[in-house]
Amino acid sequence: MTAVLGSSAQRSRTVRPSSWRAFSGAAWRNNVRLSRNGASIVSAFVIPGMFMLAFWAVFGHAASSSGFDYALFLMAASMFQAVMFTAGGSAMALAVDAESGLLSRMRAMPINAGVAIGGRIATDVLRSILSLLTVVVLGLLCGARPDGFRGLLLAFLVALAMGVVLGLAFTGICLRAARPVQVAGLIQGIEVPVLMFSTAFIPVTTLPDWLEPVVKHMPFSPLIDTNRALLNGSDPGGAGWEALAWLSAGLLLGSVWVIGAFRRKS
Repeated sequence: MTAVLGSSAQRSRTVRPSSWRAFSGAAWRNNVRLSRNGASIVSAFVIPGMFMLAFWAVFGHAASSSGFDYALFLMAASMFQAVMFTAGGSAMALAVDAESGLLSRMRAMPINAGVAIGGRIATDVLRSILSLLTVVVLGLLCGARPDGFRGLLLAFLVALAMGVVLGLAFTGICLRAARPVQVAGLIQGIEVPVLMFSTAFIPVTTLPDWLEPVVKHMPFSPLIDTNRALLNGSDPGGAGWEALAWLSAGLLLGSVWVIGAFRRKS
């Protein structure tokens, strides 16, 4: 009996370091791939800021003359855009791994799905943090005035959570598809058009009456409006609850899809 307990304890001591080493290796590999991928670097640091500067240059002066803090309005949208692009890039990276056979090899190894998923999330969080910092700095330089550091920090953390959930949802969709890379490319292709059909860059009150409720309740709109309320120091209200519902659904379905995809037989 003592020998059995001793062997069990020994196995538990050996499994944990192995899982940690596997997680560290997966995260390190993902970070190295990210640093060598010029398109991912541009997507993380250039495109969200470029969108923000473009809209601010066109509409910023007119908005400021009417007392509207358009730079702060844009900051919430650009923060969401930054983590959304990170999620799309994450889905593409895992889709490539799926079609190259890497995931099949990982399924044959004595590690659980959490290792690969955790390594991917760790890389996404790092990239999202750097991308969000770029957007925040640009927004402040453009004249955005958040309602104190607390509101800015809350919006930053909520945006990170949004990025993780979007990454799981996008990845789950790709890994369940017959051609993961094609589906990942489609997701990246429709991200910007769908984002434009939201409250990201123009106030919903400026839309026609028949279009206003449609855009207001698109999935991206309540997420962006929640961050916008946090930056303004106000209560998100119904948008916050709607955003929580979308995030909960994305987290649940994304986790089930991704974990199930890793556990499938090759």
